Amino acid sequence: MRQILKAPRMQIGKRQIATAVRKSGHLQTIAEVIGEEAVPVVQYLKGKKNISEFKIAESIKTEVNSVRKMLYAMQTNNLVSYYRKKDRQKGWYISYWTLKPESFDYLSIATRKQKLQQLSERLHKEEAYEGLFYICPSLCVRLEFDKAAEISFKCPECGSTLQHQDNSKTIEQLRTKISELEVKK
Repeated sequence: MRQILKAPRMQIGKRQIATAVRKSGHLQTIAEVIGEEAVPVVQYLKGKKNISEFKIAESIKTEVNSVRKMLYAMQTNNLVSYYRKKDRQKGWYISYWTLKPESFDYLSIATRKQKLQQLSERLHKEEAYEGLFYICPSLCVRLEFDKAAEISFKCPECGSTLQHQDNSKTIEQLRTKISELEVKK
């Protein structure tokens, strides 16, 4: 007979939820991924279970539809769970939401990995075209040499003559950002 091992269910107390959500990095990650408007929803939900979207909207003084939109975005990122229950009087379904604080760390890690990959790709491009960038004096566009030559070094937006740009500072800033993100691991 084959025995199936199950992971033990984690008992998460209110103190652990508050600690997980209180981390400023988590709120910052939520603001980046979901949007600044989602932070009050998370702060309201911390330490609470099965709260209706109507009560959340009323408490943070926001429309129910925008609260739903934020909650669905958080649910897509596995930050909340919910169940639906039919209101007997009105016949509508009402969703009741609970935070999943154990998912906040995973989202932070995934976001940091994505940023690292984007910065690494940009660094690779900057290094590949080092010294070959041209920029509009009005900052309309920034192009590589080949593309700038195709348009005769004239800005396609304003018609100004493109100027050579030294991208060594950009490369150094990208390396600094990458090393800062790698230290946070």
